[in-house]
Amino acid sequence: MTAAHPKHKPLWLLYLVVSGAILALMVSGTRAIIQNAPNRDAVADLGSYGLVTVRFSTNPDPPLPTGVVGLSFMTMSTTRQRPVTLDSLRFEYGRKGDDRPVGSGQGEPMSDSSGMAIFMGNARFPDVGDWWMRVRLSKGGEQAEVRFTFYVKPAQ
Repeated sequence: MTAAHPKHKPLWLLYLVVSGAILALMVSGTRAIIQNAPNRDAVADLGSYGLVTVRFSTNPDPPLPTGVVGLSFMTMSTTRQRPVTLDSLRFEYGRKGDDRPVGSGQGEPMSDSSGMAIFMGNARFPDVGDWWMRVRLSKGGEQAEVRFTFYVKPAQ
């Protein structure tokens, strides 16, 4: 005599469906974060020196309205991906929706261990919200300007 086995749906099918749903949620969430992230690279045309990519970052990131925020501007050739040394880098910043600057400064040239051309500066953002940063580059009589937008996050 043979014992009757109850028919069970395979448990692996349930695992597969749940795993697929979790993966879809993770991809969707990551995509939303990337789409909402501000652009931190901008390209400037320095005439005879070519196109220069400026990579902007803050420390802390995102910036907070409490204390001094460190600014970093890395400059590299857009076509050759090599460091570009500038004569000067000036910046000014203000609140989104108002073109008047709240603050300004000059980037101080630094170099890191990889030989990248980096300019450092400091800023204070007194309010939470959307801000803009305008950066003016100068090299050998050529000048260009790029602009960034970013969000100043409330201090926790």
